[in-house]
Amino acid sequence: MNEEMKSVMAALDAIEKKMSENASKEEMKALQAQYAELQEKQVKLSKQLLDLQQKGLKLELPKPKAVKSIGEQVIEHESFKTYLKGGATKCRFEITEFKAEGGDSQTSETPSAPTVENPMLTPGAGVLQTYRRPGIVPLMQRPLSIEGLFPSSPISGNSFEYVQEKGFINGAKVVAEGTQKPFSSIKFEVKTGKVHTVAHLAKVSKQMLEDAPALISYLNNRMTYGVDLVVEDMLISGSGGETELSGIFTEGNYTPVGATKGDLGSAPNLYDLILFAKAKIQQAYFRPNMILLNPADWVKMLFVKNTSGDYYLNGPVNVASKTLWGLPVLDSQAIPEGKFMVVDTAQAATVWHRSGLVLEMFEQNSDTVQKNLGSIRAERRLGFSIERPEALVGGTLAIPTA
Repeated sequence: MNEEMKSVMAALDAIEKKMSENASKEEMKALQAQYAELQEKQVKLSKQLLDLQQKGLKLELPKPKAVKSIGEQVIEHESFKTYLKGGATKCRFEITEFKAEGGDSQTSETPSAPTVENPMLTPGAGVLQTYRRPGIVPLMQRPLSIEGLFPSSPISGNSFEYVQEKGFINGAKVVAEGTQKPFSSIKFEVKTGKVHTVAHLAKVSKQMLEDAPALISYLNNRMTYGVDLVVEDMLISGSGGETELSGIFTEGNYTPVGATKGDLGSAPNLYDLILFAKAKIQQAYFRPNMILLNPADWVKMLFVKNTSGDYYLNGPVNVASKTLWGLPVLDSQAIPEGKFMVVDTAQAATVWHRSGLVLEMFEQNSDTVQKNLGSIRAERRLGFSIERPEALVGGTLAIPTA
């Protein structure tokens, strides 16, 4: 019967395919009649399979033979009776079959399966429904934390401009009465950025939309996460240009730490390198407020010990708070392993929002209409500008050799 059901399902799929291939009116009418006939057959087979399931659950197997418990076998054994009468100083029992607590028979030998005439075996293809754990066991999601670090601003077009100060010559000084006042000069540059669209689609049956609202809610959350994940990756490592946002680790968007071995003092370590980067931002008059690291690199920082073998960051008993040189450490898988950055997040960059996250469900074309499918689309439009590369200092997380 399972094979017959498979045959019916395959025929239904074949007819659906033909219906989507621009069939004529006469052909479409004949296909619809065949489709209705097969659907009726599918319903009948489903009912028959359900009857089989119910009958299978009521199948009565032969009653197992009565088996005594271990205690019953011991007190009835002849050697035990002899022991009680004082005729022996010890007794030994070999139990080959017994009744366990709860009434089930157990044996030390391989038990033989009960036999019945014409036994009904468990049918294939899941006719007997197994227990299903409620809900969905989701894949783990990477925490998203980068976008919220930077200020944001709404825009109404598909591009944006900002004016960047490129230089300032300060001519101010004390002047004598009646003498010429000095001039100062400021140089500006107009920068242009582009709004990018991040989106993806998924197809889902109309029946699922109607019958499983909880599953659709789960799909919507997953689609939203997919968009935000790509946005976060681009804010860090996007290459820029026509296809991507330009991220903070892209060359030209940040200031390399540029430390030499001599800059870090005697016996330099990774902590000294990060302190040098912090000082470099402060020398440019910014206020660093965050250190960005990959989680694997944060663990490397925890590993570092002094010459006595003691951990710099408390060790395994008292876990260190995620701070270095007074700045909080944000460890994220979005940060490339082996890289780091010290940031003034308030001054470095801006996220430009053309539209927030948009979720849409729709029927896109005749193919999806004929197959009773709908589409779910998740989409965001945004831009990202790095106005002050001097507020981002970082690079390779390694002690310089020269």
